[in-house]
Amino acid sequence: MKKRRNPVIVVLKIILRVHLWFWGIIAGLCVLYIFVNPPLTPLMIERYLVRGYPIHKREYISLNKIPKRVVSYTLALEDPNYYRHFGFEWEMIKQAYKRNQKAGKIRFGASTISNQVARTLFLTTKRNYLRKYLEVQVTLIMELVLTKNRMLELYLNYVEWGKGIYGIETASRYYYHRSVTNLSSGKAKQMVSVLTNPVKYSPQSYYKSASARQRYQILDRYF
Repeated sequence: MKKRRNPVIVVLKIILRVHLWFWGIIAGLCVLYIFVNPPLTPLMIERYLVRGYPIHKREYISLNKIPKRVVSYTLALEDPNYYRHFGFEWEMIKQAYKRNQKAGKIRFGASTISNQVARTLFLTTKRNYLRKYLEVQVTLIMELVLTKNRMLELYLNYVEWGKGIYGIETASRYYYHRSVTNLSSGKAKQMVSVLTNPVKYSPQSYYKSASARQRYQILDRYF
């Protein structure tokens, strides 16, 4: 007589297999992205299909060509401890969790640049706990496979900077008709200031956003 399998064990094995496949795919893509720049990202596809945003002609720029002051502005506002953490800022995560519990829904994040790269290149922008769960796994794999400089380069070249505008060089040419290498300090600060809401506000209209104004003032104060 054939022994009946425990359904709990069966389910657990399926879950483990799904995770192993997921980890393998992400790790494989991360290895590929050491050498190759992604032609498209889930964020681009989502914005195009769901919101109808066109994908503007993209201009890729290597990290060593981006002015150091622009990189410093970005790190100062987005992730000051980027080169010191392993993908997560645990104190910020605890604070965000408490604020979300109080609000009754996911409204506040504690995303590092690593987390932003994870969801930009591999996931979606939907705010839910499943995405956060997957984001943790993707971030850990990226931190193991990719260098910090490569992740930062991917971030600066794929982060959303407007409707259908992705990457700092593309954004600079779109908004200011020049390469980021030729941007003045003030214009570069405007660019970085609107990263909290780049779809609603452009670098030229950053002053209409209270948070972007505050971010610009922080940069003006310390740089």
